[in-house]
Amino acid sequence: MIELHNIEKVYKKNDQTIRAVDGVNVSIDKGAIYGVIGFSGAGKSTLLRCVNLIERPTSGEVKLDGEDLTQLPKSKLRKERRRIGMIFQHFNLLESKTVYQNVAFPLLLDGKKGKQVEGKVKELLEFVGLADQAEKYPEELSGGQKQRVGIARALVRSPEVLLCDEATSALDPQTTDSILDLLRQIREEYHITILMITHEMQVIREICDRVAVMEDGKVIEEGTVFDIFSSPTHQTTKNFVSSVMNDKIPESILQALDSTRHVYRVTFLREQASEPILYRAATQHHVEVNVLYGQITQLQGEPFGSLIVEFIGGEKEIFKALHSIQQSVTVKEVTRDAS
Repeated sequence: MIELHNIEKVYKKNDQTIRAVDGVNVSIDKGAIYGVIGFSGAGKSTLLRCVNLIERPTSGEVKLDGEDLTQLPKSKLRKERRRIGMIFQHFNLLESKTVYQNVAFPLLLDGKKGKQVEGKVKELLEFVGLADQAEKYPEELSGGQKQRVGIARALVRSPEVLLCDEATSALDPQTTDSILDLLRQIREEYHITILMITHEMQVIREICDRVAVMEDGKVIEEGTVFDIFSSPTHQTTKNFVSSVMNDKIPESILQALDSTRHVYRVTFLREQASEPILYRAATQHHVEVNVLYGQITQLQGEPFGSLIVEFIGGEKEIFKALHSIQQSVTVKEVTRDAS
């Protein structure tokens, strides 16, 4: 559906060359919800704007269903852009126009009139839950309602792709959840491919199928949400995951460690999380297992667990228990300098 090949965006500022996007390659399947996450200045928003050529890449290909948008003449590019809707962090509504007029505006620009406009706008206001707010102005709406107007406006041309630029970062947690639910509904009912830019890993966890992590204009890690959360490799990705999973070992536990204690992080994936693996090993090898910290949660509907456990018993018995456990799960020793 969307393919970005070796995308670069270079700016010249005074005597400096700034590579906002540096050789990014991304492939997004039709109907997927794909997330791009990074800290401020990582290049994620610039990358998003390259998709619909609001920012024209310095080099590289932006392909939509196999057609490179960067090679199209202006007249055809305008037509292709109608296949791509966009919603923004700060809504970008026309303050002097009503909710109805804001949603209708793109159709009016296209020369549409009368019942064709009215029917589409009413359909979308009903869909986003604002049918009774049509004659209000943006200043009369809450932040969540404004974003719903922005979403309806982005959908009014019946796009195949929806770009979301920090669409929830200006909203409170409860409103964020309602907007994410609406985006899921958009994917399911309108079969739209969604590309989300965010700095909130919780958003990625809640809604995305795959995620790319950006830093200094580059994609440093990419994969399914389950794989990225369960086994991040880059330190920046680990930091993002820790912000959501709360899997950083508390200082009180680290301070209590010494060379005589046998403390390990045990990671459970999918069906492993529902198996009594620790109990079996402890019973079979006559050791005690003391759970110090951790959680069992779900990622994309799959169980995932990360526990900090202490094994108590004889050295040989603990070694045998660890060997037994490692046949099923990932085990890593925890020391005072663990991060």
